[in-house]
Amino acid sequence: MFKRIYIPVLVMLVLIAPFLIGHRVDATSSYEQAVAEENLERLHEEYDLRKMEDGDFEWYVLDNLARQARADGVDLEFSLYYADSEEVNGLYIGDGNIVIFAGLADLLDEEELAALIAHEMGHGVHEHLEENLRNNLGLFAGRFLLDRLFGEEAASSEFYQRFVGLAMNLMDRGFSREQEREADIYAVELLHRTSEYSTDGMIRLLETLDDLRGRRDPQILELFNTHPYPENRLEYTRERIAELESGN
Repeated sequence: MFKRIYIPVLVMLVLIAPFLIGHRVDATSSYEQAVAEENLERLHEEYDLRKMEDGDFEWYVLDNLARQARADGVDLEFSLYYADSEEVNGLYIGDGNIVIFAGLADLLDEEELAALIAHEMGHGVHEHLEENLRNNLGLFAGRFLLDRLFGEEAASSEFYQRFVGLAMNLMDRGFSREQEREADIYAVELLHRTSEYSTDGMIRLLETLDDLRGRRDPQILELFNTHPYPENRLEYTRERIAELESGN
């Protein structure tokens, strides 16, 4: 009996997956907002989280970058939160929200901090969280349908909560190396277009991260759990800077 039901279900999931994936704007934008709210709530509970506002140094750095991003046609509104924690990390948690941790921010000068924020903005501009949601939506919908077929109680609110849970797990797992590369390149290009910062800050930031990779401090290891480190990161960053400086 199980096999007779299971095989048609698999066929149906294959057929509907492209439909689900193709509707990413309607299906995931509202979910990303919900995920961002859930992540903020969770981080507020775990850390002493504070939103940066006009008058804060970190807000000033973000504002400089966001104004350039808006001039470039980016319509995403960015907000910056500061976690008073020794953990060495920075996160893009969805819907334009960025979190930087004191353990990393305290190691950086203004241009390096700008590079870090620009990198996290790159995840938002390239819609990496939505991309990860989209790539996993078909699998999640398949599990949900299987649950329905085999008798588990469900409602739309349950689907919503489970999907948010999935998205939060995706954030915990971090972005892919290719997504990290895209965010790096975006950061370099954004810094290049600003009058306040230079791309040298990005190189120094990556050199700092490269140095941190060799340490076994648990406060540092979390950074590389959520940010896989491409081996040629400094190389492709320097190459892109050279291209920008030559007018390409």
